[in-house]
Amino acid sequence: ENVPGASVVMDDVAAHNRLVARDYHSLAEMEQVLRDIADNYPDITRLFSIGTSYGDRPIWCLEISDNPGVDEGEPGVFFMGLHHAREWPSLEICLYLAETLTGSYLINASVGDLVDGRRIWLVPCVNPDGYFYSHDQGNDWRKNRHYFPESDTYGVDLNRNYAGSCNGDAEGMWGSLGEASLTHYPSYSTYCGPGPFSELETRAVRNVFLENNISAAISWHTYGELVLWPWGYSGDVQAPDSQYLTRVGEGMAARIASQDGSGSYTPTQAAGLYPTTGDTVDWSYGAAHYLRGTATFPYTIEACQSFHPPASVLDQVVAENLEGAMLLLQEAANISRMTPRVLPPDIAGMSTDPDGSYTVSWEERNPAANASRFQLDELTGLSYDIDHAEGDNDAWHLDGFAPTTTRYHSGERCYGPRNENSDVSVMTAAMPMPVVEGQQLSFWCSYDIEPDWDYAFVEVSPDGRGYDVIDAFTGSSDGWQYREYDLNEYVGQSVYLRFRYTTDGRTLGDGFYVDDISPIATYTAVTTLADDVTGSHYDVTGQPEGIYHYRVRGFNDAYGWGDFSSLEQVQVSETNNTPPEAPSIDGPRRGKTGEAYTYTFQAADAEGDDLFYLVDWGDGSDSGWQGPSDSGEAITLTHTWSQEGSFAIKAKAKDASGVQSTWESLQISMPLEHHTLLEKIITWLVTMLHSFVP
Repeated sequence: ENVPGASVVMDDVAAHNRLVARDYHSLAEMEQVLRDIADNYPDITRLFSIGTSYGDRPIWCLEISDNPGVDEGEPGVFFMGLHHAREWPSLEICLYLAETLTGSYLINASVGDLVDGRRIWLVPCVNPDGYFYSHDQGNDWRKNRHYFPESDTYGVDLNRNYAGSCNGDAEGMWGSLGEASLTHYPSYSTYCGPGPFSELETRAVRNVFLENNISAAISWHTYGELVLWPWGYSGDVQAPDSQYLTRVGEGMAARIASQDGSGSYTPTQAAGLYPTTGDTVDWSYGAAHYLRGTATFPYTIEACQSFHPPASVLDQVVAENLEGAMLLLQEAANISRMTPRVLPPDIAGMSTDPDGSYTVSWEERNPAANASRFQLDELTGLSYDIDHAEGDNDAWHLDGFAPTTTRYHSGERCYGPRNENSDVSVMTAAMPMPVVEGQQLSFWCSYDIEPDWDYAFVEVSPDGRGYDVIDAFTGSSDGWQYREYDLNEYVGQSVYLRFRYTTDGRTLGDGFYVDDISPIATYTAVTTLADDVTGSHYDVTGQPEGIYHYRVRGFNDAYGWGDFSSLEQVQVSETNNTPPEAPSIDGPRRGKTGEAYTYTFQAADAEGDDLFYLVDWGDGSDSGWQGPSDSGEAITLTHTWSQEGSFAIKAKAKDASGVQSTWESLQISMPLEHHTLLEKIITWLVTMLHSFVP
């Protein structure tokens, strides 16, 4: 690492690198060391590739255990080196650790017990292309070697490319700038990449975490002689297991003597070095705690007092770091026995009930969390609405974003950011939205953002913790633009929508503005039926006909309330009521302001119920519910636009029971009227004449 505040510690870095490179294994020599270990200790090792780099080089992983390749429920420990190409000692530490664990297995009882009681993975070189380019070819380089033709640049900082803290905090999300040490500018050394997990190397590491039971991990870097733990994105926020993480980190640091013998490594929360987003430790901790319901204690160790010291100190560095690794191997057993956070339970499907008496039942996703009780909420009156930013803001949790009258696409307001330097502004949907087949997210946006430096994102999350980036914005929109996204990937889930705008400390544009957001889920009532359910079901009785949604969450003494489950719907009706189809929209696509235009809307209902139609004209006004009309019968409505611009007409239908379709949309344009010079003069004369006539 060692990026902010870097100082020159030698006059000729290139000459120093050439001199000391012979003290470190080449990429080919590293691969041979791993093969030799696997050949010499076949009973306790397994050598395999977890993926390939952009240069088609394998990313080698050595597993060490008494039964390698077999999941026996043992605590897993994952050691990594060389995320950054020029941090050569991190590779050597991993090789030394591999040689010690295998070579001492039969002659050291303590080592033998650890190997027999753990699954250990070592990836000495996460970034083989970068290492080959830096060490073998003699270049001072940090990133991987992914080529981006659009910018004619190479490389992503792999330790800025993970998905972020997964705790729902936008400040900790991949790509958030604020005070963090990273950039979206491709040629810079801390470039975070075009998206979370965009890189082959980080996806390979991610899969090791997701596919195995990993209780602890170390990612070695150089330099600084530090032991770091989550969170790395902010020193003002502590991880849920902060005290335990700190105790283990302090223990490791005390075991690792400084390179010059003056003391030991310094322990600190990772943000104490400098804040970052998209690093290994924040993602691996947050994903385990919030998304997987397990405990993973990851650490970054910044070894050495320079990027690659000479051989005269290298032996001391690797031997001392072995001591820290051995402590974590021992502690992994205790970490694996921790009671985890309660994950959102899975509610059993219900669909239709004829008499209004039914049972809501659920299943725990991580029974090891020992949930002592559950809370069940009932949500009624679901409506998929369009937010024009004109009313109250109850649909959003606003942190930096706020309604503004400085610009708008329709009505008199839109949502805009705080728009300060070194900042993260965010607006997150307050309530989950059940996604149905064919549903699309749409909105209008206008932005002026420092190109390639500052960014805005639209994101979707099925759990309110980890977010998927579905689009990114930088540069200028040159006015309002309409955006639309298919949500079919999330059908059957309840999702949260989020807009995020982040800036660095330099040039500041006008910001990112959003209006006419559709759909937004609103409910007429949210009722907690019980918060002391000790079993895994709850009986509901006497419900009138209608549609009800349910969500459940669990509680344990270790972490309190977990997150709510995805919503599950039940329809109280003697027959299964299928939602109407989305209406078709037919009418002019271009026109002039001030003139009335007629549009036809038509939908059918599977049960033949009468239908009502709601039309949003895209200018801040709507038709209100129109009807009833026969199923399949077309209706016509007329509207006049008073402003020039592009608009999205949106329509949906509902049946007599209130079951609604998804929205359908039609893009139209009301262009500016072009007047001749003579017409403009006549208009001016008429205006002046009127001003003199009483």
